[in-house]
Amino acid sequence: MSTPPWSLRGSLTRTYLSLDARSLGLGRIVLGAVLLLDLGRRASELVTWYTNQGLLPNHTVLWQPPEPRLFSFFFMVSLPHEAVLAFVICGFCYAAFLVGWRTRLFHILSFQCAVSLHTRILYVEGAGSAVLGLLCFWTLFLPMGRRFSVDAVAASMRAHPEHSPADLARDAPHQPGDAAAAPVVSLAVLCLMLQLAAIYYFTYANRTGITWKTGTALHYLLHQDRMVTALGVWAREHLSFGLLKGATSATLALELAAPVLLLLPVGWVWSRRLALLTLPAFHLGTALLLNLGNLAGAMVAFYPLLLSSQDWRLLIARADRSRSRRQRVVFFDVDCGVCFQIARVCKRLDLARRLRWVGNDDRGAIPSDIDPELLDRTILVLDPVTGRRWTRSDAFAELFAALPLGRWVAWILRLPIVRIVAGAAYDRFAANRTRISVWFGLAACGVPAPKVARDGAAGAEPAGPFVAWLRANRARLRELAVAAALLILGNDLLTSNAAIPLALRPPRPLWLQTAVTYPHLSQSWSLFAPDAPLTDQMVTVDAVTKDGRHVDPYNLAGSRVHALPVDAIPARLGHTSMWREYTQKIPGTNVYHQAFLEWVLRFPERTGHKGDQVVSFEAWVVEDNSPPPGATAAGEVRKRLFLMWPR
Repeated sequence: MSTPPWSLRGSLTRTYLSLDARSLGLGRIVLGAVLLLDLGRRASELVTWYTNQGLLPNHTVLWQPPEPRLFSFFFMVSLPHEAVLAFVICGFCYAAFLVGWRTRLFHILSFQCAVSLHTRILYVEGAGSAVLGLLCFWTLFLPMGRRFSVDAVAASMRAHPEHSPADLARDAPHQPGDAAAAPVVSLAVLCLMLQLAAIYYFTYANRTGITWKTGTALHYLLHQDRMVTALGVWAREHLSFGLLKGATSATLALELAAPVLLLLPVGWVWSRRLALLTLPAFHLGTALLLNLGNLAGAMVAFYPLLLSSQDWRLLIARADRSRSRRQRVVFFDVDCGVCFQIARVCKRLDLARRLRWVGNDDRGAIPSDIDPELLDRTILVLDPVTGRRWTRSDAFAELFAALPLGRWVAWILRLPIVRIVAGAAYDRFAANRTRISVWFGLAACGVPAPKVARDGAAGAEPAGPFVAWLRANRARLRELAVAAALLILGNDLLTSNAAIPLALRPPRPLWLQTAVTYPHLSQSWSLFAPDAPLTDQMVTVDAVTKDGRHVDPYNLAGSRVHALPVDAIPARLGHTSMWREYTQKIPGTNVYHQAFLEWVLRFPERTGHKGDQVVSFEAWVVEDNSPPPGATAAGEVRKRLFLMWPR
């Protein structure tokens, strides 16, 4: 018996256990894009962080890991070309996940790739990598490929085969946008909400220091030249302390309000809409001021999942109102098998139903001034309002412009050089479309499609009892796995945050620690906690080359400022997040000093000049006190030698 919609159980299910399948599809696309962007920022420093020619050779990290029980297939990588291959594999997995091709498989592989990328250089990772890994993990239990994916299009084409232009013109019930998608109900939905709420709450609760209490935290953070951006430098020089103090208080208020907005049981649609408007803007605004690596992208990737069915109905209604402005009629060759299949795919991508497909055999629908023979050679797109027409690659550009997010593709196809190349490619395709259709096993210009046996599955052997039991209980087993993960990560949350009193912390056996550390699912949320840093720090290397010059190989590679001598920390060093973390930690990590020394001595390998051979160097850590509110100059610069060669 179904649960009445007005019952408490039904209300709780809709509020905490249900997600619109379209939100999952959009969430997959955003998460895949964030993963690819994260991979791209790492690729720019691939040799430095992922090879034995860099600052963290795999043998050094394996000998003295920053944490016990780490997993990463990048520990097998030593040379640059090996790292490039591993990055290509990661990029392929991320791209396949983004488009939703074999979504479940590539979701699992993408999670493993993300874990491997992060744990290989855990020494220089920040909070963003933990957030990104947790989002990948919790969404593993959800059908991320059900909508807006290659898998969804393929499933729709199998379930609703069209055989003629008349079939294409019919609005099938599977057409996205006709009705709200059936919700996905799972305990994993609640876990996602709790995870996001926990990140905000414990980040807030752990910030108990004086800088947060007095509202000076943002002022001091903007004077961290290791992480401040160009806009952050402008802000600290031009914004009043009162404004920065207000922004600090607003940060704490948002972090405290976020769990309420996410978990409010009454009016939750509007509270989550408010969260959608404020919290991503907060993270993106922070990223403009401070370089925190992939944290902003990882946090923003949560928010497409907050879109409710009501939100989708509003979006669809708005798309319907704008449909007439971008409606197009598409005339195509019905005898071309591959052309017909392209039309079937485009119909499923046409969420707003802006395209009307007409075969070239429908003489009554073809305008009288169009030569029917033209439609045997090219596709034709017509604007029914203005009468404007497009053919060849221009027609495809106009077709893409009518699809969701297709304007970017259309804009590229319309660029002068790209337009010429695309036109030539279209002509080549059109001339060989019969051969292409036959190659794919499709009917083409009088060549019938090969017959495919449709009863092959009937002769398949029935599944064994165990396999049949697994299939029948798959949903229950998945929910049990989610519940187990909730208990394990909940235990880590309660034992890893200073805001939880010692008396309330549960026991944490070794197997629980192992279950958290291997997949890098740490729940410690201590960014700038308990205090914002009151001192700034940089590392400088004064190396003497074979020809007598003084150079700084360290800041030449990782900073925008590398002049010697260094008597004070320059404004905005321009470190990436990895360089920033390494700069903060390496002076006190003696076990990694040998790798640092060897990296400095490989300076001529990086420059390609034999005259850059290093004959001696001194590595210094430079510290200063950040200026207090009302001041602009740092005070008490301190320099300390932490490594030299020859010793």
